[in-house]
Amino acid sequence: MWTFTLIAVAVALWLLYRKRWFSTLKEMGIPGPEPNLLFGNTWELVTKFLWEQKPVVLVADVDLLKRIQVSDFHKFINRPNLFSGRPERKSGKPPPRVEGFSQQMITLKDKRWKEIRSIITPSFTASKMKQMAPIMNSAIDSLVNNVEKKCASGEEFDIYLMYQGLTMDVIGRTAFGIQTDAQNNPNDPLLRSSKILFAGDLRRNYLFVLAISFRALNKFWTLLSRVRLVFMNKGTNPIKELIQSVKEVIALRRKSKENARPDLLQLMIEAEIDDLSTVSTDDLTATGDTDSNEKRTKSSSSSKLIRRMTDADILDNSVLFFLAAYETTSTALAFTTHFLIYYPEAQEKIRKEVQQLLETEGELDYYSVNKLQYLDQVLQESLRLYPPVYLFVSRECGEDVDFGNIKFKEGLAVQVPAYYLHRNPDLWGPDVNEFKPERFSPENKAKIHPMAFQAFGAGPRNCVGMRFAYMEAKLALARLLSKYKFESCSKTDKVIMHFNF
Repeated sequence: MWTFTLIAVAVALWLLYRKRWFSTLKEMGIPGPEPNLLFGNTWELVTKFLWEQKPVVLVADVDLLKRIQVSDFHKFINRPNLFSGRPERKSGKPPPRVEGFSQQMITLKDKRWKEIRSIITPSFTASKMKQMAPIMNSAIDSLVNNVEKKCASGEEFDIYLMYQGLTMDVIGRTAFGIQTDAQNNPNDPLLRSSKILFAGDLRRNYLFVLAISFRALNKFWTLLSRVRLVFMNKGTNPIKELIQSVKEVIALRRKSKENARPDLLQLMIEAEIDDLSTVSTDDLTATGDTDSNEKRTKSSSSSKLIRRMTDADILDNSVLFFLAAYETTSTALAFTTHFLIYYPEAQEKIRKEVQQLLETEGELDYYSVNKLQYLDQVLQESLRLYPPVYLFVSRECGEDVDFGNIKFKEGLAVQVPAYYLHRNPDLWGPDVNEFKPERFSPENKAKIHPMAFQAFGAGPRNCVGMRFAYMEAKLALARLLSKYKFESCSKTDKVIMHFNF
């Protein structure tokens, strides 16, 4: 009897705690859906695009977003812990290291984030991208060869699978320093591991729903996740396979300069900065332009402290670039190709633009491909309509902030609803759901609110690899369209998917 009573009291107290916790937004006067006492809004996330037990505010006011992401960035410098099952730590004690993840830029906070971001950002300048263009073009050679074989045979094929192989080879060769061949070898270890990591549908991933709803059981969920991955990978953990491969390459590069290659991994090994105090928010903000004016991060003074990335920093951020660049870029390429199939006039305009460029430049490299203005417009319009990552742009309120008619408390998570912003007729006009690359023409682009396009986020904590992603996508599309036309087949979807929120 007493046991039953104690259990009943414990459950009642726990439910009261959950109810109070889920009342946080209501107490701040912020409207929102009523959370479930067990799952918060997690279940609605997988069906209606809402979130879990941590209070999260979706901000769709672009002027308010400009304050959060840019002008008041110092008050929203960190990302909230939304996608991990790990609970927030109240003490100042750092969490135990998780190899491959703990030092990733997306998880680092405050000064440590600024330090790593400052060191890594120069690795994505225009000149560094030009150095990596030959590696990308080498991978695209395989893509073009495979497309040529399919065309010669006259058989139908799904180019999305080819794009996945391409992006795997590009990120494997640049971020991991591994000479992958995912496009020609379906049993490539890196490709096999990545497909397992990205397998599954969020709508059916009940482990994910439970893990973020009951974070106190993090160790249990982590164990279950590892067992699941090992089972799917026939006895070995695919994450450990990836990590071990990168560790071996880093050790080899450290051992001798003769092993150096002009790739992203090598740039991180060599990167350094000597004066963090001179780094501004503008220096930390990635851009997609080709400006070659690059700020020097080194100093001739030997008295200053030189900051470099440790092997753990390099390893973890190599894993980050892999996770960020593989699925997103291949998805963006697939959607863009689909648009070009059903908008043949846009495809033909790009093909003529590419041919004219080849006549004057002779080749497609980083600088020349960025002269393809209409291709750039098509790619950005495709990213507007279908941003590959629309749940990721978020910030955490670092202190109590008063915006006048609304007040944010310290610790509150702010979510940027990229898909909603990109489909807002007040920002893009009544034809918001139509594919119109002219929106991003030089004369029209200036009229777009700087916070309306969030495919890569905005402000100092936007996607550091924006240039990398644009270069890969443009090189791939330009080279394909210089030789081929995209056409539909009997298996091509006749309509493009829409999300109904």
